[in-house]
Amino acid sequence: MASNKKIDRALNGPGLFEITLGVVLSVALGVLLAAVHLIFKPVEVVAKPADAIEPGRVYVVDGAVNSSKARQWTRKRQILAEGNTAEVTFTEEELNAWVASAAPTNPKGAPAAAAGPEPLFAPDRVNFRIADGVLQVALLGKFSLFGITQDMVFHTRGKFVEGAAGFEFTADELYLGSLPTHIVPNLKPFLVKRIMAAQALPEDLKATWAKLKLVAVENNTLRLVLP
Repeated sequence: MASNKKIDRALNGPGLFEITLGVVLSVALGVLLAAVHLIFKPVEVVAKPADAIEPGRVYVVDGAVNSSKARQWTRKRQILAEGNTAEVTFTEEELNAWVASAAPTNPKGAPAAAAGPEPLFAPDRVNFRIADGVLQVALLGKFSLFGITQDMVFHTRGKFVEGAAGFEFTADELYLGSLPTHIVPNLKPFLVKRIMAAQALPEDLKATWAKLKLVAVENNTLRLVLP
């Protein structure tokens, strides 16, 4: 019987199932290779939006960093931490000053951190930009896989919506490198959830965030309202 099957295969070629499986595997491999190519394709970080976007080009406009326009962020954070009735607005300069102050430092001569598994993505800088009622969050850092390390830009654009546990960021666009994950079913919410879990709020603001009556991106500011 086995001999007859081998003869039939030699005479008639592969069956319909084998052909279908081969096509499916070829398509899946092609999609995977295309995704890997886009992940590692460089993203341009620019100072202002381009007049015209070239096909296939992915770029991120850097949010402003200006210390003279960010002097009030510490006072605004204190107002939020107090938890009293208040309305506070943050500019992108203030958000960038805040996140820069929270970045871990390693003073010269300080002991090295304990060795551990290398993270898949290690952000060196977090940058906020607010424009036309949309918040952009960009993480610029190093992506490491199989001993290969490369510069990577991970960025998302969206707004805040009220959820069961308070206001949550919802992404309209989310790019891993140059890969638009928002066009892949179920991938965007999975990544957003992982990112938000890794970027926990400071302890003095966790309780305050749950009390917020409104979190809204309006024009070029982030507006927070406490009841």
